[in-house]
Amino acid sequence: MTLRIAALLLCLIATGSAGAKNVALLIGVGEFENPGLKAFQLLGPAHDLDAVQKTLSGDWHFAPGDIRTLKDSDATHEHILSEISALEQRSAPGDTVLIYFSGHGTSARAKEGNAYDLPYDTGAWVPYDLDYDTTAGAQRTLVIGRRDLVPRLKHLDDSGRFVVVVSDSCYSGQVVRSFGQKFAHTRYLPLITRDLGVAAAPPAPVVSARQKPPPYPYQHVVLLSGASDSETGADISDAAMLAQAPTIDGQYHGAFTDAFLRLLKGQLVPGSFSYAQAREAMNAFLEHRTFTQHPQLLPGIAEDPHDVGSNAFLGAAAPPGPLVSPPPPPGGRDTTVHVKLESVSASLQGKIASLVGVAITDKAPDIIVRQSGDKVTLFGPASDPIVNTTASDPLILSRLSAQAWLNRSLPLVQDKLGLRADTDPASRGNTYVQCESFVFEVRLKKAAYLMVLDLDSQGGITVLYPSNALERRIIAANVPTAIPGADPKDHILVLPPFGTDLVTVLAFEKQPEFFAALTGADKFSYDSTRAQALSKGLANIGGELSIHQVSVNTYPATTNISCK
Repeated sequence: MTLRIAALLLCLIATGSAGAKNVALLIGVGEFENPGLKAFQLLGPAHDLDAVQKTLSGDWHFAPGDIRTLKDSDATHEHILSEISALEQRSAPGDTVLIYFSGHGTSARAKEGNAYDLPYDTGAWVPYDLDYDTTAGAQRTLVIGRRDLVPRLKHLDDSGRFVVVVSDSCYSGQVVRSFGQKFAHTRYLPLITRDLGVAAAPPAPVVSARQKPPPYPYQHVVLLSGASDSETGADISDAAMLAQAPTIDGQYHGAFTDAFLRLLKGQLVPGSFSYAQAREAMNAFLEHRTFTQHPQLLPGIAEDPHDVGSNAFLGAAAPPGPLVSPPPPPGGRDTTVHVKLESVSASLQGKIASLVGVAITDKAPDIIVRQSGDKVTLFGPASDPIVNTTASDPLILSRLSAQAWLNRSLPLVQDKLGLRADTDPASRGNTYVQCESFVFEVRLKKAAYLMVLDLDSQGGITVLYPSNALERRIIAANVPTAIPGADPKDHILVLPPFGTDLVTVLAFEKQPEFFAALTGADKFSYDSTRAQALSKGLANIGGELSIHQVSVNTYPATTNISCK
């Protein structure tokens, strides 16, 4: 009998039911009970909560009675947890349950975090009644992921609900990419000493290899977080910030919530979309607004046996229409590499301006070139360093030209093969530190042949996969596939040179003619005969082609370490 009930619940979650509905719990904490936390007040959460509530009821057909909000003084530790538990009574098997949080987040820091019983791999929400006067008080009143959220979400999962958690807060485990934002208030609340404001400036980043995250504990729970486990989130909360990053309605908002609202309003993806497409769209939007935070989607491909990441966003509440990839933009896509120059000499500026397929811009750059004396750094749109070198180094121009070549060479296609690609561990935000290891995880809706093409930080091009004849095989549909392989000895170890690689995953319905010639090929340049042959081959593909790109950021450790 138990097995039959479990099978029925699985069917309801996977396929939906005629009576399925959507319920929501919206939580926003910008103010705190303790006057000592006045300096950490956030202005965005109140506007976040109101805007998300109006959008869910007005655009996504949530019944007003199915949306419950907890704002500031209502959002105590006890009340938050009791309302999450109450979601089971407010819903039925097969329903979609949305839990949204806007406010401060914190997590285990390298040294101090253990005092608050924050496991390395978990984050915590900061409620209205946070008691920070003592370590025991903070430990008791924080809403800790592993201790407080996991068992409640697991219960909803096991009882047949499809759960979507959207968190606009910081879950940073260690500071790898950056600490805070350049021009916006951070949503990270440091719990370093009893006096939360003791440090006038953030501590220097401590970069080292991180522990492997634990297994994802759910089957039908999706997490969309505003930042990875190595980042902080931003709060757009004064006139200067609004001028630099105008929000959807001109009100103060979390940067991630502003992207989320635009997503819900159809500004980022037309028509219906999946959770994976939602994450990609919000990530691209925030990157090109120079926010140093990258939305994350969990479970990652490797830990998603039911492929919930490909489900239609919010299930039955989604606007009508088939779940397909967005149509190509009118007139094709812009293949130009847009470059922003910061303090760049006239000589180097002239050389960059003369490159084919490269244009200089002040807004929404693809690459930022920053010069200080003779030192030049190329950055990605969210200030991820691509390469550090000198002003006279020709690789600056080579790296820019190589990206322009890649943009021109990739045809504009619709994803009819259902390609998803990401790095694993998925919570890292595609950011890895010296001596960490990772793999690419790929999943397809239709069987296809795969090629993984790497444009490295130096401007060189390498075919990472297939690397031998055995890998020129068709990849089965609907199963996660690790590239280069699932065996730990096949994982990619992070070693010098560090920077940002642009990795392109291509899926072919039919094996292209150039597959054999590029299998195991040596690194080549954008202006080589091999690159020309690849461009020509991609322009004449037979059958369907899907393309997905991933920027992989690697950093050195701050101490001398040996990777064993």
